[in-house]
Amino acid sequence: MLGVVEEEVLGRGWRGAFFGNLLLVPTELAYAFIDYQVFHGPLLPVLRVLHVLWVLGVLGLLLARRRTLTSKLINACFAAGVLPFLPIFAVAEYSMTGAGLIWVPMTGHRLVMLAIGVLAPTGLWLGGGLIASFALEAGVLWYALGLGVHPGVRSPWEPWVTFIYGGVALAMLAYRVRSHNIELKLREARAEAEALERVARLFIAVRDATNTPLQTLELCIAVLRQRSPESEPTVATMERALERLRNLAQRLGSVDPLLVWREGDESFDAEAMLRLLEEDLARELERRRH
Repeated sequence: MLGVVEEEVLGRGWRGAFFGNLLLVPTELAYAFIDYQVFHGPLLPVLRVLHVLWVLGVLGLLLARRRTLTSKLINACFAAGVLPFLPIFAVAEYSMTGAGLIWVPMTGHRLVMLAIGVLAPTGLWLGGGLIASFALEAGVLWYALGLGVHPGVRSPWEPWVTFIYGGVALAMLAYRVRSHNIELKLREARAEAEALERVARLFIAVRDATNTPLQTLELCIAVLRQRSPESEPTVATMERALERLRNLAQRLGSVDPLLVWREGDESFDAEAMLRLLEEDLARELERRRH
């Protein structure tokens, strides 16, 4: 059951990385068209198209490795889709300084940081590092390009607004990580409880399956003692073995508090329960082979 929980965690991370990269494709294609209309040059549109081709390769890798996922692969694919924005944004902001246009800088940085807070795999190191990278680049570009005194800039609160966006994105990510960890602990506790209940049912099934043989042995010992008094040493040995079996059955019954009895469990069929447990074990072994 714990393996199933781990698979679900990886599946959730895969979905975040896959759909996050998938959203980049139409977004970058749209911005390639916008950049061409604004700058009338090929540099930024070509960079964005190359980014799209790179992201398509990342998507292909995610699809090809969906059956053999690891957390490192998921994190690497998410970062691979996001990091190319850093040089693209730097070129875009530099190009705007010479375009003679009025604009609000760092818009792309803010959008990407919020997207990271919503879509990044649930780990503070990866998402927090990416958010910090975009916030740091925004600050460096603001001062390196002199955007604070540029006549085309219409955002007097920068770069502080971008830093606030980064803080909000980090808070969103931290909330997701905390919620994810709580949910994961609850799922693990539930999986352990279900595993313990299955073991308890196995013990009860074994105990009930041995009741009739034990009663038969008791009757046989009584008959043997009555009809063959000279076999008393053998009978005494059999009784000691029978007593050990009774003690074992009593210990198996100590798991009763772990069971949650449901409707229909009054007619407990030990043989049917053992068959069900064998089938569950066979399915689990088959799942692990694949």
